[in-house]
Amino acid sequence: MKQVKLFIYLFIAGVMVAACNKDEAVTMRWDLTGCSNPWDSQINLDTFTTEAYHQGIYDYLMAENIAVNYISSEFDSSKAELCLACHCKTGEIILINIPKRDKSKLKRLENNNQFNLEFY
Repeated sequence: MKQVKLFIYLFIAGVMVAACNKDEAVTMRWDLTGCSNPWDSQINLDTFTTEAYHQGIYDYLMAENIAVNYISSEFDSSKAELCLACHCKTGEIILINIPKRDKSKLKRLENNNQFNLEFY
């Protein structure tokens, strides 16, 4: 009888943990390119500021039905490529924090992992 109670408690605890995981957040790191990011054709900026660019990414992802907690960016000079082609990395890294449940939607936007999509 004690084993049955223990099993029931463990089962309930497992269900509760699994339910909580869906609301956890994950952060995606996107290596920005010169002009082959999925949102580039959707962003029309009158002035180029980091905040306006982040807002453009936010609007694009929301239109793709991906909830966004926040967007930030950082520069990594080791990722910058000295070329002017659209696929060349600029060194700018976009950090997009989303609910874990939208991770697969965001991965679908990224074509064959060409931007080294990473979640952490």
